[in-house]
Amino acid sequence: MSVRLRVIATSLTAILVLSAVGIAVGFLLFWFAAGPFAGQRLSDNAGQIAARYFLFGGVAVFIITGIGALWVISVNIRHVTGPLQRLNRAVLEIRDGNLDYELAVSGQDEFTGLAAGFEQMRVRLKDSMRASERAETERRAMMASVTHDLKTPITSIIGYSEGILDGVAGTPEKTREYAAVICKKARSLQVLADDLSLLSRLENAQLPLDKREVDLGDLTLELASEFFGIENEAGVGMQLADGLRVLVDREKIARVLINIFQNSVKYKKPEQPAPEALISLVRQNGDALLTVSDNGIGITRGDLPYVFDQFYRADESRNPQSGSGLGLSIARQLIQLHGGKIWIINNPGGGISVNITLPLLQGGNNA
Repeated sequence: MSVRLRVIATSLTAILVLSAVGIAVGFLLFWFAAGPFAGQRLSDNAGQIAARYFLFGGVAVFIITGIGALWVISVNIRHVTGPLQRLNRAVLEIRDGNLDYELAVSGQDEFTGLAAGFEQMRVRLKDSMRASERAETERRAMMASVTHDLKTPITSIIGYSEGILDGVAGTPEKTREYAAVICKKARSLQVLADDLSLLSRLENAQLPLDKREVDLGDLTLELASEFFGIENEAGVGMQLADGLRVLVDREKIARVLINIFQNSVKYKKPEQPAPEALISLVRQNGDALLTVSDNGIGITRGDLPYVFDQFYRADESRNPQSGSGLGLSIARQLIQLHGGKIWIINNPGGGISVNITLPLLQGGNNA
């Protein structure tokens, strides 16, 4: 019931109750006023009876009406001030930073709607504050990671450059060796800068996609053959279904696959001369499912939920070649831009399986 209807109903109820009480009191007072004149003719004492009735009756009705009015006013005040006091308490709690203070919502009047709206605002503000805190934590972690990733190659570049300038590299062979290190470290800085630029464009939705129809099996075969054939003589098997066509940006998907192939080489077991992997492609409902399984060092159960987070690095003591922590984060965002999913599981026999799904074009089949 709305506040207006509640006030009207309360007032009408009070009027009816007061009227009934007034009538009852009037009869009682009339009986009291007429009692001393019992047995006498009413006409002989009508003036005195009326005077007593109006005297006592008027006082009684005035008192009853005043009490009733005060009751009606107090009831209506409670209906209005109660919710306002609770809302004011909630406002003060929010002002003081207590976003866990819940405002009770009950009833079906205007104050209920106001309280419900305020409670929704509190929840959204709390979620926003948490998101802001997470963003700030991630920003600090990013700054620390970027500083770490910049410091090592820059230190090497400065050191080897000073070695050349100071004549430490006294032979042409030594000079070329120092220059090669400088070039390698500079390239690592370039890769980091490119990754940061791409990540920024992804997060700001400023990365256009040049989507075209692609046979995912052909693309995977081409990239795997080029990468593993050039990098090392790896034991890589392929089971690729034919005719699974997807609408993707070829360059972006190629970047994702190359990153996964690089990880299979980077995180192979130390005793392995080359990684062993199986690349499979099958239809799964309306998607193409691409899986890259290896038998490398794997990922610990504690690290697995975080491998797609920006700048997250697993235990570097297990592999000193860990990267910047951006590759998988970028891969996930690129796959999601194409309407797909990417996830990683540990293989029972060791190593990991990286799984990617992409929506198939209408007419994609296994034939």
